[in-house]
Amino acid sequence: MSSSKMLCLAKRFGRVICTTGLGLAVPLAHAAKVSETVLETVTVTGNRDAGANQPTQGYQVSSSLSASKTDTPLKEIPQAISVVTREQMNDQKPRTVTEALRYTPGVFTGAVGSTTRYDYIVLRGFSDHPTANEFLDGLRLVGDPDGYNTLQVDPFFLERLDVIRGPASVTYGQASPGGLVALTSKRPLPDAYHAIEVTAGNRRQRSAAIDLSGPLGGGGDLSYRLVAKGSAADEQQNHAKSESYTLAPSLLWKMNGTTSVLLQAYLQNQPKTGYHGALPYEGTVVDHNGQRISTHFNESSPGDGMSRRQQFYGYQLEHALSGDWTLRQNFRYQTSTADLRQFSQIGWSSAAPGKLMRSYAQAHERSESFIVDNQLQGRLRTGDLAHTLLLGVDYQKGHNNGYNSYQYPSTTIDVNNPVYDDSQTPFRPTHFRRHRAQTGVYVQDQLAMDKWRLTLGLRQDHAAVSDTNPQADMTTRWSGSRLSKRLGMVYLADNGVSPYASYSEGFDPSMAYATDRSGNILKPLVSRQSELGLRYQPPGSKTLLSAAVYNLVQDNVAQYNPTTFSYDPVGRVRSRGVELEANGKFGKNWSLLAGYTYTDMRVTQGAMQGKTPYLAPRGKASLWADYAADNGVGIGGGVRYISRMWADSANTAEIPGVTLFDMSIRVNLARFSPGLKGVSLRLNANNLFDRTYVASCYSLSACYYGERRNVSATASYKW
Repeated sequence: MSSSKMLCLAKRFGRVICTTGLGLAVPLAHAAKVSETVLETVTVTGNRDAGANQPTQGYQVSSSLSASKTDTPLKEIPQAISVVTREQMNDQKPRTVTEALRYTPGVFTGAVGSTTRYDYIVLRGFSDHPTANEFLDGLRLVGDPDGYNTLQVDPFFLERLDVIRGPASVTYGQASPGGLVALTSKRPLPDAYHAIEVTAGNRRQRSAAIDLSGPLGGGGDLSYRLVAKGSAADEQQNHAKSESYTLAPSLLWKMNGTTSVLLQAYLQNQPKTGYHGALPYEGTVVDHNGQRISTHFNESSPGDGMSRRQQFYGYQLEHALSGDWTLRQNFRYQTSTADLRQFSQIGWSSAAPGKLMRSYAQAHERSESFIVDNQLQGRLRTGDLAHTLLLGVDYQKGHNNGYNSYQYPSTTIDVNNPVYDDSQTPFRPTHFRRHRAQTGVYVQDQLAMDKWRLTLGLRQDHAAVSDTNPQADMTTRWSGSRLSKRLGMVYLADNGVSPYASYSEGFDPSMAYATDRSGNILKPLVSRQSELGLRYQPPGSKTLLSAAVYNLVQDNVAQYNPTTFSYDPVGRVRSRGVELEANGKFGKNWSLLAGYTYTDMRVTQGAMQGKTPYLAPRGKASLWADYAADNGVGIGGGVRYISRMWADSANTAEIPGVTLFDMSIRVNLARFSPGLKGVSLRLNANNLFDRTYVASCYSLSACYYGERRNVSATASYKW
C-alpha cells in the first residue's frame, strides 16, 4: 500500500451528508480504533455510564453497556454475555467481525467458510440473515436480508464486541432469536495517542493503518480520533481479490459539566469484496468421480465480483438533568451501494461429466436508512429498593432500491481445466423497492435490594415492511405490532458466585413481505427463551467463570428454496444447549480464554419435524492461552474444535468435525534497544497446520471450504 494511496483515502468517497437533530446540524456515523497495541490507562468521561465506554485493558472487562443499554456489571446481567476486547483482537488478528468471534462460546463462525464479504454469525444455532444480529454503538446496522446490500465494519475500527446470547427484542426491537453482536467504536481519548502499522502476509496480503487521538486546544473540552486503513489481498480462490479503504473520524465535545456530544463518521470504499461462492457436497466433503475439487478452484470468472461503498454519519448526545437523571439521543444515517456481477455453480452437469453448471447474477442496489434512539435514564429509591429506570423510544426507517438479473442455468465450467467464459449473458433486470420501518417504545427497571438484582422490561414495537416490483406494479407488504417481555433475577453471593434465571422474548418481521411457493406472505419470526446460569469470580480476582443452560423456541421459521425462488415454511425450531466459558488472568503474565458449547437443535413442528437445521454443530470447544514474558516477548496459541454437523435440512449427509490451531508471536523491540521505543513486531498464523476442510453446507449443492493457512506479519509504531 503506497503512502499516496493512504493520503488520498478521503478522495475515494462521495458527498458528505449532514443532518439535524435536537437543533444540531452534524455529520453522522461511525468511529475508529487501533489494531496492534494495548493502550495505557486512560479515562473517558463523555458518558455518565462511562465504564463500558472506556478503552478495554487485557481480555477482561467488568461491565457492559450493550446488554441493557445501561452500564451494568457483568455479574448482574441475567443473560449469557461474552466480550471480545481490543487486546484479544490485536492478538488474534481477525479480518472480519465474524473471525473475531472464533473463540466465543455459543457462536458458530464457519457459515460461509473462507469468504469474507459479509458477516454471517450463527448464535445458538440460528443462522439468520447477516442484518439480523449486528448493532453498532447501540443502533442496528440496517441492511437488506433479501439483497446484496448488507453492511460490514472492519474490526480494526472497534474497541470491543459484546455478544449477547438469546432474544434481546425488549432492548433492541427486531433481532435474531439467538442473540446479537454489539459493536463499540473506538472513541476519542483525552490524552495524545498515535499509532501506525503495516501488515504483509501470504496471498499477497498488505495493509497500512493509522490511529491518532488526543485533545484539541488547551481547554480539555474537545478531543478527536482519526482512524484510517487501506488493505488488499488475493483470496484463497484463484482470480479473486479483495480491496478496501476506510476512514473513520470522530470528535468528542464536552460542552459543559452536563452536556456532551460525540460526532462520528465511517466511510468505506471496497472496490473488490472477494470471493463469495459455494461448491457441491460431492467433490468437497466426499469424492466426485474419485476426486475432490481444489480449495483454490473458482467457478466465477476473473472479471466477476462485487463492489460496495458505505457511509455512516451519526452522533451520541448526552445531557445530565437535575437529580440523577440523564437524557440521551443516539442517531445515525447510513447509505450503501453495491454492484454485483457473478457466475455461481448450481450443481454437476449430467450431460458433461466433470463440469459444473453455472448461473449468472447481475445486480445494482442503493440503500439509505436512519435510526434514532431516545433514552431517559434515572436512579431512585422506593424503600429498600434501588431502581435504575430506562425509558426509551427508538425509530428506524430504511429502503433498498435497485435491480437484479438472474440467468439459470447459464454456462458450464470444467473443475479440472477451467476455461472462463466472460461472454455477455442476456440482461433481463427485475427492479425492486424494499422499505422497512419500526417504532419501539420500551421501559426497563433494574432493581437492587441487598444481594438481589431483578431486571424487568417491556417493549411495544410497530413494524412495517414492503417489497414492490414497479414493472409488474405489484407490492407485498406486512405491518403489525408486538409486545416483548423480559424478566431476570440474579443473586450476588459474598463468595463471588452469582446464579441467575431469566425469560426473554424476540421478534423479527424483516422478511414478512416474502412469500412461500403458494404466494402466502411469511409471518414474522417470534421467539421465547428460558435460561439458567451461574457466574463465579473469586473476590479480588480477574478470572470469570460462566455457565448457562437454555431452552429457546422460534416460531414461523422459513428457509429459502433456490429451486422455486420462494420460501418453504419450516414451522417451529427448538434449540437447547449448554455454554461454558472461562476468561482468566493469572499473575501478570498469563491470560486464558476457554469455551465449550453443546447445542441440541430440532424442528419440532412442520414438514421437517425431528430434523436438525444446517449450520448447527452439536459441539464446539476452544482454548486460547497467551503468555507475556517480562523481556518483551509474548506468545499466544489456540485450538478450535467444531463437531460434525448436517449438510442439509433433510439430514441425509454430514460434514466431518475439524480441529484447527492458531498462533501469535509478538516482540516489543524497545526491550532490546531504547532507540526502538514504541516499535513492535507481531506474527500471526491461523489454521497453522494448513488443514483442508469443509466449514459448512446449506444443501448438497452448496458447501463452503474453510480457510487454509493464513500467515501475516505486522510492524507497528506508537508514540
